[in-house]
Amino acid sequence: MTQMGSLEEIEVLWNPERYAVSRRSRLASAAGWGSAVESAQALVGGAEEFTTDLLLDTTRNPPARRDLRPLVDRLESWMEPAAGAALPEKVLFAWGSFRFQGILVGLDQVWVRFDGDGTPVRGWIRVVIRR
Repeated sequence: MTQMGSLEEIEVLWNPERYAVSRRSRLASAAGWGSAVESAQALVGGAEEFTTDLLLDTTRNPPARRDLRPLVDRLESWMEPAAGAALPEKVLFAWGSFRFQGILVGLDQVWVRFDGDGTPVRGWIRVVIRR
C-alpha cells in the first residue's frame, strides 16, 4: 500500500483467500423521509469500497524489529488529514494488475501471536478503502 501524498509504502504479506469490492448508488428522496421508493432520484456517483484482511507477521525478525504496533500506527496516521486539509491523502492498494485508490476509512486489528512480554508479532488487519 502506498500513501499518495508522501509516496510512503508499506509492504504486507497478502495472498488473499478473498477480498471485496462493493459499490452503492446514492439515492435522494424528493419528498423526504417516509416517501415511496418510486420517488427516489439518483444522485451523481456512488461510493465504492475495497475491503481486505492483511496478514502482519514479524515472528522471524530479530527481537528489536518484531513489534508490529509502529506499522499499524503509520497506517492509522494515513487516516488523518494533513494540517489544513479537509480529507486524508489517498492511498493506493496494488497487487499484480489490481489497483484500488481511495481514502483509508477503516482499520481493524486482531492480534493472534505475542512475544513473552506481550509484544504483538502476528495479526490480521482489516482495511477499508473508499473512493
